[in-house]
Amino acid sequence: MKAKLYDLMNWAEIEGIVYSEEDRPGNILGNKLVGNAILFQAFFPDAKKVTLILEDKNKRVAMDVADEEGFFAATVAGKKAGNYSYEVITKEGKKEVRKDPYGYAVTVGAEELELFQAGINYGVYKTFGSHLKEINGIKGVQFTIWAPNAIRVSVISDFNDWDGRRTMMNRVGDSDVFTLFVPGIDASVEYQYELKAKDGRISVFNDPYAAREVTKERTVSKVYVEDSFTWDDSKWIADRKLSEDDFRVYAWEETKEKNAARLAKQLKEQGFNHVSLPAFYLSSNFYQMVDYFTSENDVKTFVNEMHKAGIGVIFNWNASCCYALHRKQVSNFFISNVLYWIEEFHMDGLIFSELESLLYLDYGKAPGQWIPNQYGGNENLDGIEFVKHTNSILTTRNKEIILLADIDAIWPKVTAPMEQGGLGFHYRYDTAFTRDLIGYLTTEPQNRPAIHGKITSRMGYAYNEKFVMAFPAKVVHDLWDMIPGEETEKFSTIKAAFAYLSFLPGKILSGFEVPKKWENEYGALVKKCHELNSKTDILGKEDYNDSNFSWINCFQQKECTVSFLRKDANEEGSLLVVVNFANDEKPEFKIGVPYEGKYLPIFDTEEKIFGGNRTLKKEAFFTEDTAWDGYAQNINVSMAPLSVNVYRFVPFTEEEIYAIAEQKAAKIREQLLEEAKAKVELLKKIKGIK
Repeated sequence: MKAKLYDLMNWAEIEGIVYSEEDRPGNILGNKLVGNAILFQAFFPDAKKVTLILEDKNKRVAMDVADEEGFFAATVAGKKAGNYSYEVITKEGKKEVRKDPYGYAVTVGAEELELFQAGINYGVYKTFGSHLKEINGIKGVQFTIWAPNAIRVSVISDFNDWDGRRTMMNRVGDSDVFTLFVPGIDASVEYQYELKAKDGRISVFNDPYAAREVTKERTVSKVYVEDSFTWDDSKWIADRKLSEDDFRVYAWEETKEKNAARLAKQLKEQGFNHVSLPAFYLSSNFYQMVDYFTSENDVKTFVNEMHKAGIGVIFNWNASCCYALHRKQVSNFFISNVLYWIEEFHMDGLIFSELESLLYLDYGKAPGQWIPNQYGGNENLDGIEFVKHTNSILTTRNKEIILLADIDAIWPKVTAPMEQGGLGFHYRYDTAFTRDLIGYLTTEPQNRPAIHGKITSRMGYAYNEKFVMAFPAKVVHDLWDMIPGEETEKFSTIKAAFAYLSFLPGKILSGFEVPKKWENEYGALVKKCHELNSKTDILGKEDYNDSNFSWINCFQQKECTVSFLRKDANEEGSLLVVVNFANDEKPEFKIGVPYEGKYLPIFDTEEKIFGGNRTLKKEAFFTEDTAWDGYAQNINVSMAPLSVNVYRFVPFTEEEIYAIAEQKAAKIREQLLEEAKAKVELLKKIKGIK
């Protein structure tokens, strides 16, 4: 090595490069001005010979070996390096031309970094990870990663033989963020990160901001590519309005109809206005805490088709994957991921799945496996803050989205506003009732009286939250096989259960499928239930008004029946719902009613159109003046086995009131005459005796 070049060498820094312990390799490698010359330094541990190619000057300069481990250097007269590359002859004799990653001064903006450190860089996925970039006409990929406790982070890939010594990243300021622009590579690159910790341990990990792919050799990360998907849902987005009154959700699974346009048409016909996507549809690896930022177009295609049909899309986001939320950078990652799916994929809402794992420190843990919070409780304060932060920013940036809490725990005020101490969700799953209902339906009818409370107990807490009842999502996938009875009895049971949920206060998330031969009939029933809910104010709009519901009789255990009223403030239009979960017909079944008048049949799950064998009675049932169920009058109805019947209350007309009065008067007159005759006959007998 020439003496002048030797004097320019910083041997301590070179040692840091050679031993791969340098967190700012860009300060050493690359090019820098030294007096009237430019010093080029490069590290190629696989190289035998390196030649500097000055592309703008069409000049080649042989580089000196500064360290036998692969550190090369050269000086060139001038003030500007221009475009250059290295010709490397490896120790195996292979010749390659390589661009210099350290010839490009890339970094992360100070404001962007500050927001990330504070946990409020909501678009962080646009910077972190790997992104195609062009600098001075040179295309490549910029890699950015947060790696606390690392003394060195490297990109490893085929382009550097998966050698962590060759492409070390630059630390950004005093942060734990590392970045590097690698020129000459494209989106086909598969990569990982290699991290060297302070204790000297070396680990390899995938990029949390990238999608991953499993290859024969290893599991790799893929470069994020901004796709060219063309959205066709501008009208939907512009007209989208949050409605907590009209919310009918279909729980779609990947195993079901895969043609998005056909599914959208089916859902529209059946009266659904939202569809929920399972977490595994967004990413098959979501539960393994990878692939958070996949960019697959099939999800966008699905959402686009749903929106064109007027169907909103809600996705499941698995909260159990969250960890280390006390670190702002980690919570920022997860919040940005939720926003990514909402904003980049045009989603209309999300379901926080397994929310209890975020709220409780001891969830799923044995004694001794968790540490109480600072107040001695088991509440996860960081998790609670994360949920509130996420919901707050979501509803601030996207006012017309819907937030559901999937929580299987006793936690108060889940759907209360945050300013009232709540978590700020619009709805919460009623998981307890779903379990109870499934348990009831899968029990033999003759044994159901003993567990009658399973279908009535929810009304003791139904107004504590804005509940969504899942049927039978998240419980069992083989419900059909578990329900007792022949196929027709199973089908009647499913219809009765769906109808029962439809007329109880609350919303429904349903995704149950019946055998193909009954698809049309079941679809017709679902459509009718949805139609009644959307067009009848006392159902959908009054679901969370506790004065809207009252039991008629919820204690008929032996009969396996319940009856209740969805009440209109003016009485007229109130709905009487009668449910028979017994497997026997009830041809004359008295039901007490609070209003004197007529009860017009409007729905029967066993109508022929729904696969039954009954015809809906067109004549109304007139109340009878016989006390029943605690009311002054009753009606006498007929119920099929395993069925739900709904009647609309209509007051008597003036003519009917007079006609009924005349009938009553006639009966009274006839009764009085009979009594008079009896008295006369008695009197005659008495006189005769005398």
